[in-house]
Amino acid sequence: MSMHQGKPSFGRRTLLAGGIAGVGALAAAAETDAGPQDETPSPSPALSEKLADIKQAWLDMIGPFPSEKPTLELQMQRVDDIEGIECHYLTFLSEGDDRVPAYLLIPETARPGPSPALVCPHPTSAGAGKAQCVGLTGRAPEDPPLPPEQSRAYGLELARWGYVTISIDLFGDGERIPEGHTRYDSEPFYARHPEWSTFGKNAWDCMRALDVLETLDVVDTGRIGCIGHSLGGHTSLCAAAFDDRFAAALSNCGMLGWVRDTDHWSRPQDPNNKRGPVSDYCYIPNFRPYIEDPEKPIPCDFDGLMMLTAPRPLMIQSSEGEFETQETPERVLRAQEVYHAFGAADRMGMFSFPGGHNFPPGAKRFGFAWLDRWLAHTPAVPTIWPGHIV
Repeated sequence: MSMHQGKPSFGRRTLLAGGIAGVGALAAAAETDAGPQDETPSPSPALSEKLADIKQAWLDMIGPFPSEKPTLELQMQRVDDIEGIECHYLTFLSEGDDRVPAYLLIPETARPGPSPALVCPHPTSAGAGKAQCVGLTGRAPEDPPLPPEQSRAYGLELARWGYVTISIDLFGDGERIPEGHTRYDSEPFYARHPEWSTFGKNAWDCMRALDVLETLDVVDTGRIGCIGHSLGGHTSLCAAAFDDRFAAALSNCGMLGWVRDTDHWSRPQDPNNKRGPVSDYCYIPNFRPYIEDPEKPIPCDFDGLMMLTAPRPLMIQSSEGEFETQETPERVLRAQEVYHAFGAADRMGMFSFPGGHNFPPGAKRFGFAWLDRWLAHTPAVPTIWPGHIV
């Protein structure tokens, strides 16, 4: 393996339950207030019942997770280092006979450990999958890595920052494109799991990646988080919502709003009418009735996933435009009511930035500082991108 070199604007800010905080303030907090979360109050019976109902509504929507975990059957080998960072190629058993390939990056500063770690699901790509996340390619396997202002290589950037990172291929991308199918064709998945969803499957694979991290002596099992952009963003939120071993989560530009005027969330699975890469990807089959009948009440929403993450730290980031069209602030504010009830209001925040669907340097600086604070981490280097000032 080798390395190729009408609503108000929310602006560049974070909304916390306790007020507004900028990058500098949060970075200072990371230095002075880092450490494990304080004990939080137990939820009231009424809140516990509400959260249980939300969880069940989401499981009814995305389908049940496997009732048992197989042994990981972890296979790992060290490959060429990336910029002096240990790089290991590995595969592990997720469920059934499905093996998930991944890159594990271990920076020198993480040893001897135990050190914090992050699961890094990738965004939708043009076949690069995890390779884009560790900076080996751009969106397609043959593309060079993107420049810092457009980079999706947060698995590598966080390893430079001092975290152990694991970047997996999600189903339908990278090495997990079934033979004879285009990327993100989910038909083979539903042939095996008609009762499930790729939305749930992606979250499950992240949970299994966490299982892998827990086997490593270099990793502090109490300081494992999840971070992703776009597809990786809402995957990170779902994984954290359903697995409380994730100590913190960050979703950047994850789609966190239901779309009912297109079939984005529930594309038809018709083997006789293939539409091509990505267009044959069905996130949640059970959402189809809510597209066919736009007036039908949807029993769950993304603020519910945020609530299920409480009281663990959660950051929601996106562009100003996406915040507005997806009504993200309203969802975050509803979820913050649950964080308030847990006495954990400072553990949830949101950050918006100008521009399009991206993970720009400013958002990364802010998000990485957020993770540093809650995972009790001190950055290893003063920059995410060698040769660039951050």
